Amino acid sequence: SSPLSHLFPTLIPPFPHPYPFSPPVPRFSPALTPVFPAVKPRLDSEGCPGRQNWTEGQEGTLKCRAKGRPEPEVKCSKDGNSITAGTQHLADRSHAGTYRCRATNELGTAERDVTVWVQC
Repeated sequence: SSPLSHLFPTLIPPFPHPYPFSPPVPRFSPALTPVFPAVKPRLDSEGCPGRQNWTEGQEGTLKCRAKGRPEPEVKCSKDGNSITAGTQHLADRSHAGTYRCRATNELGTAERDVTVWVQC
């Protein structure tokens, strides 16, 4: 692809001219603005650690953020029960186990298993 394949034209209004008797300037000047390409979802150990430790009786948060463009939607579940990643839950032993997290956008889906340990 050419170096300009990720650009699209944008009209940008001109700056006011500093001299009152200068020739007229067109109302808009064309410019090229970068377009960021779409990217399929990705779940990695940085945004979605595979092992997470919670403490019983304290707030625990299932950390799982996906990368991608447009921003992927992330859903996690364990034994058929959904849990919202990124929200706090009062940790108890029933939260312990392996969660399947799935990130989806219009380009595809990524999955990752996350094991939550709940310490007493």
